[in-house]
Amino acid sequence: MEAANHTNANNAVNVTTIALSLIQPSGFNPRKSFDEQALTELADSIRQHGVIQPVGLRPIPGTDRYEIVFGERRYRASLIAEQTGIPAEIYDNLSDKEAEEMAITENLQRQDIAPMEEASAFRRLIESGRYDAQSLAVQVGKSVAYIRTRMKLTTLIPEIASLLDTDDITVSVASEICRYGEDIQREVYEKHLKDGLPYNSWRGMNASKVAQMIERDFTTELCRYSFDKSACASCPHNTCNLLLFVEEGYEGKCAKSSCLKEKHTAYLAEKAVSMLAEYPEANLCQYQYDTNEAVASRLAEMGYEIETVSDYPKRFPTEPDAPQREEDDTDEEYADMVQDYQEEMQEYYTERAELLSKSEAGEITLYIWVGRNDVTLGYKAVPVKQREDGSASTAIIADLKAKDMRNKEIAVEHTIADTKEQIKKVDITEAKFSNEEDKMIYFFLLSSLRREHYEAVGLTDRDPYKALDDMEKMAIIAKLNAKTKAIIRRDFLIANFQGAYRTNAISGLLFAFAKKHMPDEFAAIESQYNEIYEKRHKRLEERIAQLRPTDLPEAEPEAPETAETPEADEPEEAVTDPAEEIAAEPADKAPEETTEETYNRPR
Repeated sequence: MEAANHTNANNAVNVTTIALSLIQPSGFNPRKSFDEQALTELADSIRQHGVIQPVGLRPIPGTDRYEIVFGERRYRASLIAEQTGIPAEIYDNLSDKEAEEMAITENLQRQDIAPMEEASAFRRLIESGRYDAQSLAVQVGKSVAYIRTRMKLTTLIPEIASLLDTDDITVSVASEICRYGEDIQREVYEKHLKDGLPYNSWRGMNASKVAQMIERDFTTELCRYSFDKSACASCPHNTCNLLLFVEEGYEGKCAKSSCLKEKHTAYLAEKAVSMLAEYPEANLCQYQYDTNEAVASRLAEMGYEIETVSDYPKRFPTEPDAPQREEDDTDEEYADMVQDYQEEMQEYYTERAELLSKSEAGEITLYIWVGRNDVTLGYKAVPVKQREDGSASTAIIADLKAKDMRNKEIAVEHTIADTKEQIKKVDITEAKFSNEEDKMIYFFLLSSLRREHYEAVGLTDRDPYKALDDMEKMAIIAKLNAKTKAIIRRDFLIANFQGAYRTNAISGLLFAFAKKHMPDEFAAIESQYNEIYEKRHKRLEERIAQLRPTDLPEAEPEAPETAETPEADEPEEAVTDPAEEIAAEPADKAPEETTEETYNRPR
């Protein structure tokens, strides 16, 4: 190392030349991308003039190596320039936080720092707790507004942030987009900023135009909704809070569609339940061309069933609004409005009473109608024939009972679904296997029970070709004994032996089972096919002998390998059989013509 006669004002020692091989980058550097052309240009300058500004390093404890605090770009360019060392200031007592802060502040003073790197650096310094916006503005020589605007860029989704890094959009455009939540940003990217869009691309559009287009296409007037909007007044996603001038009484537009949708869904679901409590005899419905799936799903989760109808119910009368006196209304005008209101109220009460009386008499059926934007009360007339035969009230009662039964079914279905998921997470590896669990195993094994054994397990006087139902299986496992257990287990084995083929282990298990329970029959089967094989083997040997040149010695035929077949009570060991291996061998050695026709051709 060469020492220079310069000492840093902080805690650095004299400027020293450090071998590049002893230096490694750190994770503190806010710069994440390095322009290759700029690095090449810097490397050319270093070859001619050397590194003018020293890099900052700190020792890595327990090694002879150093970590970069700042100056990674100079380090990379020196490697490209094939330098052996670089001038450096060594900081012996820097903590991780101090090293990170020094790296960030040094990079923030560069002229070429990328907007996203700068935004991330500001955020990291603020989140460290060592700065607020005002003190950081003094530290880096920027305004508070500049810092806050830059920090908002960190809310951009990665795809749009990447467009800013590559200069496909400007900082001003990105600043307009980051005013909105992730859901709107995602839509803007997919519809207007994504690579390869054939039309409607917003790249190249100025910031004010982008702001106008987003507000027009991706925000919703809050005045169209009836839920409690008191929290929306101060919400940062309300466009009223994004604008400098707002008309009095204007509620603004919502720029966070997911929040708006959730509030609207919750409001409609609560309104439907409230109306159902007031009119318990009413049915929940939605018109097939005016559905609200989010609300229907929410009501189903709450245990309510909503039917889809093909025509609108007639609207139930609604209470008229009381008149509000304006400043320019005269006494006579206001008195006339009050008189009209009282008459409308009287009509409302009369019509409402008549319809409720018809509902009680079974002449109409009430419906709570859930639409896209509201929940209203309606009704349908009950057909005259149905009223005349006195079945209207009976039908309503039956319908209500059916709803109650379905609600119970929904509760059971949800209980089953959640239990199936939860049972996977419970650790029962150390628990003893119980008698009840043993019976459960036999319940599932009964799916393989053969018809000829129905009577043996206690099923009599039934159609043998009809599959077992769950009630019959439960009756069987309630009376299990050693004999029925053996029957059920063996039928299960026999059913699974159907999967045996020449090269799998199941065939070995099948042979072991057969030798145990039908030794004579298995020996006859095995002998039959071994005899056929021997005849074919002899013919093939004769053919091979005819084709073999006379000057070549005759090769000894390879004896087929044999293996002991395990006993039936030891199925867990690998099972092979001589017949299996003998049958397999000719497939590897036979010539192309191996059919029976070939054997019988005249020679």
